[in-house]
Amino acid sequence: MRAINLQRAVRIVLLAGVGVLSAGQASASGFALAEQNSSGLGNAYAGAAAVAEDASTIFFNSAGLSRISRPSLVVNLSGINIDSKFHDSGSVAALGQSLPPGGTGGNAGDFTVLPSVYFAMPVAPGFSAGLSVNAPFGLKTEYDSSWMGRYQAIKSDVKTTNINLAVAYQLNKMISLGAGVDYQTINATLTSAVNYDAVIAGAIQANPLLSGLVSSIPTIISLNPGLQGASKVKGDDSAPGFDVGLLLTPTEQTRIGLSYRSAFKYKITGNTTITAPDLTLNPLNPSTPGLSTVSTIIPGAKASSNANGLADGPITLNLKLPASARLAIVQEMGNKLELLGEVSWTQWSSVQKLEIVRTNGVLLSKTGEKWQNTMRYAVGANYKLMDTLKLRAGIAFDESPVPDSTRTPRLPDADRTWLSAGGKFDINKNVALDFAYAHLFVKDAKLNQDNTNAVAYGLLAGKQKTSIDILGVQATVGF
Repeated sequence: MRAINLQRAVRIVLLAGVGVLSAGQASASGFALAEQNSSGLGNAYAGAAAVAEDASTIFFNSAGLSRISRPSLVVNLSGINIDSKFHDSGSVAALGQSLPPGGTGGNAGDFTVLPSVYFAMPVAPGFSAGLSVNAPFGLKTEYDSSWMGRYQAIKSDVKTTNINLAVAYQLNKMISLGAGVDYQTINATLTSAVNYDAVIAGAIQANPLLSGLVSSIPTIISLNPGLQGASKVKGDDSAPGFDVGLLLTPTEQTRIGLSYRSAFKYKITGNTTITAPDLTLNPLNPSTPGLSTVSTIIPGAKASSNANGLADGPITLNLKLPASARLAIVQEMGNKLELLGEVSWTQWSSVQKLEIVRTNGVLLSKTGEKWQNTMRYAVGANYKLMDTLKLRAGIAFDESPVPDSTRTPRLPDADRTWLSAGGKFDINKNVALDFAYAHLFVKDAKLNQDNTNAVAYGLLAGKQKTSIDILGVQATVGF
C-alpha cells in the first residue's frame, strides 16, 4: 500500500514542480525566497528548523522527517505582493540624454504566486525519506522602459527550481540525523537601455584614426539627442548541492534543530542581444578619412533602421548562491501553548561582483556588489484554541546583505521586519489546511548609483520605498 502511495505522490511532486519555475519576488534578504510553506509563515519562520510538523521540514531541516509518522503530501501556494517605487533626490542625466519628467520608473514590484510541494514517509524502522520541489531564490523587478535609471536597469528576472531528495535516521529518542541531495536550476534575464551618445563618444576617442574628430563629438551628439538602444542578457545553468540536519529532543516538550544548506556554484551561459538606433552624420564632411560609413565609429553598425551597433553573441556569468544555516528551538508550555525561536545565517558574501563576459574573453559589463553575510532573528508562538484549530503568530528581523555604496535598482534591498499571523485547521484526521499572512516593513533603501560610469549611465540618486505583503495557503494530506 505504501509503495502505491509513494509512486503516486512522487508523480504529484514532480508534476507540481513544473509550475515552481517562476520568478518569485525576493521577500527575504538578497533574493532569497523565505516563503516555502504556510505553516511556518504564520510564525515568521521562527523555529522552522525544529518544528517538523509536516513534510515541508525537508527544506528547513531534513532530520525532522523522523517525526513524520505516515505518508504525507504538502502542497503550498504563497502570494507575494511587492510595492517598490523610486523617489528621486538629485539624479543627473547621462551624456546626451535627459531625465524624463516624472520618470521614476513606476512600481518595480508585482504580484507573484510561488508554489512548492513536499512528500515524506517512513520507509523502515528509524528511517524516513522525502522529496520536494520548490524555489529557494528568485527576483523580479521591472521599471518603465523610459525611466531615469534605464541605463542601470529596466527588467531583472531570476528564476530557480530546486529538487531535493532527503533521508532521516532516528538514532534514539533524543537524536535524529538528516541529509539530502539537491539539484537546482537557474534562469536569468537582465535588460537595460544603452546610451549610444556615450558609445559614439567613446568609440571616437578610442580609435586613433578618428583622433582629429574628438572636437566634433559635441556636434555629433547635438544632432543625435537621446540616441538610445537596448540590451538584453539571458542565460541559464544548473548545479548540485546538499543539505544536512540535526534534531535533538532532550525532553518531550523541547526540540532543538540545527541545519545547513550548501552553496550553489553556477556558470550561467547564454546570449546578449543589442538593438541599436539610427545614427545621423550629416554635419561632417563625408570625405573625412575614417567616416565613410557608420561602422567606422561603431564596429558592426549599419546605416539602417535595423542597425546593430554592438555585437550580439554568447556570454557567461559566474554566480555563487549562498550557503545558509539555522538554529531553532520549540518549547511546549503545557498542552496549548508552544514558544518558538530561531537564528539563521546566510553567506551572501559569495556575491562580490557580477561580471558578464563574452566567450572570447571581452568584458561586457561589471558591477561591484560587495555583499555581506546576514543574520535573521525570529520569535513566535502557537496556541491551540481547540482540538481542530491552532493559531500562530511571529515577528522577525531580516538583515540585508547589500551595502548602501553598491546598491543598484536591480535589487534595491534593505533591512526588513516581519509581522506574521496564521492558523491551522484540521478538516479531518487526514486533511489539514494552513493559512497565513505576513507584512514586511522594509527600510528605505538609498540609491546613489552610476555603475562606475556617470557619462554613460548618469547618476541615479534617491530612495527606494518598498513594502511587502505575503498571503499563504497550504494543504496537508496524510495517507
